[in-house]
Amino acid sequence: MAKTDLFDEFLNLSNQSADLAKQLASLKDEVTAVLEQNAELRMENQKLREQYVAARGAAQPKRTSSALPASKQNLEKIYGEGYHVCSKFYGQHLETGESCAFCLEALYGDR
Repeated sequence: MAKTDLFDEFLNLSNQSADLAKQLASLKDEVTAVLEQNAELRMENQKLREQYVAARGAAQPKRTSSALPASKQNLEKIYGEGYHVCSKFYGQHLETGESCAFCLEALYGDR
């Protein structure tokens, strides 16, 4: 291989590695931005969950669960977290401030 060919190959590889370094730096910046946005969204989501639980707790009538058996206390906890416990809609989310007569009947109907 001639010296000029070797030098040209060296310059070519050097240029390629410089381009790759630029691409890696750009990718690093993009990943950093996405991770920062993800952290911000997680914090915002946590605050919204706390507000939702606080608003939901204020909207839900307080019931004493001491007379309920353990299985119904578990269902009551699930219902308090915003999920249906009735056989008709079991596992579906309740809308904010929504209550379900079927769920209430399943929880407290035999009292």
